[in-house]
Amino acid sequence: MPIDLDRLTHPLRLARGSYHEGRGKGCAMNVISCINGDTKITDFPDCSARPLARMVQRCNDILAGSDGFLSPENSVLVLDLGYQTIGTAVVPDSLKWQWLHDILVDPDHGVVRHARPDGEAAIRRVAELCGRQARGDAVSDQEWREARTAADAAAAYAAYAATGAIQMCQIIRTHLRYEDVAL
Repeated sequence: MPIDLDRLTHPLRLARGSYHEGRGKGCAMNVISCINGDTKITDFPDCSARPLARMVQRCNDILAGSDGFLSPENSVLVLDLGYQTIGTAVVPDSLKWQWLHDILVDPDHGVVRHARPDGEAAIRRVAELCGRQARGDAVSDQEWREARTAADAAAAYAAYAATGAIQMCQIIRTHLRYEDVAL
């Protein structure tokens, strides 16, 4: 499918944050939204599972340089990752929750491998809640709030970001390919 880059504002540069018409910059998921043919450019295209789109956005923002823009190499990496989310919106929610669980605690590639010790418990708690959701168990808003508060207090995500967002992109890509059969 041809990409109408002029629709975004030519030339587009990948940058931290979301697309705003006329600024000539946006995140990788904004490009995917355009490729998908969405009438309104968004961070959450209809073709992509929201949790995966959110992770691509996170990688996009972490990889932005001090000027707010991504290098050409990192742009290609994040666009490739975003492109792999196309078609994931139609998978069952249980599979999306399982992806999130695995991305966090997979023994070989999980985010938890890169966390500081004070962040590991917080990441494992979030993964446990994702696993419960995957099985169809009810998780209360209060449990999610407590897990988020613990993760924020431990600075788990900031510590992970400092270890390298490229590894996070590779982790997500591994899990997307791992589940391709389910798509």
